[in-house]
Amino acid sequence: METLVNAVKVGDDDTLKFKPNPKRPGFKAHARYEAYQNATTLEEYLKLNEGKYARPDLRYDEEHGHLEIYNADGELKNPRPEE
Repeated sequence: METLVNAVKVGDDDTLKFKPNPKRPGFKAHARYEAYQNATTLEEYLKLNEGKYARPDLRYDEEHGHLEIYNADGELKNPRPEE
C-alpha cells in the first residue's frame, strides 16, 4: 500500500510517528487523534481512523508538524523547514 501525504509518499516500509495530541479536547478531531496516535504504519493508521476523515486528518497532521514519517533506514522523510 502506498499513498501520497502532501508531497511525501508513504509506503509499507515507512514508519509513522505522531506527536502528543495537539487537538482541543471535546472536539471530534481530538477523539479521532486519540484513536490513531499510536499507529506506526499507514495500514494501522487506516484501520484506526476509518471513514471520510482518514486522509484529510493524515494530510493535516503532516502539514502542521504533528506527524513524522520515516523511511526503512530511519531517515525522516518530511523534515520541517527551519523557522
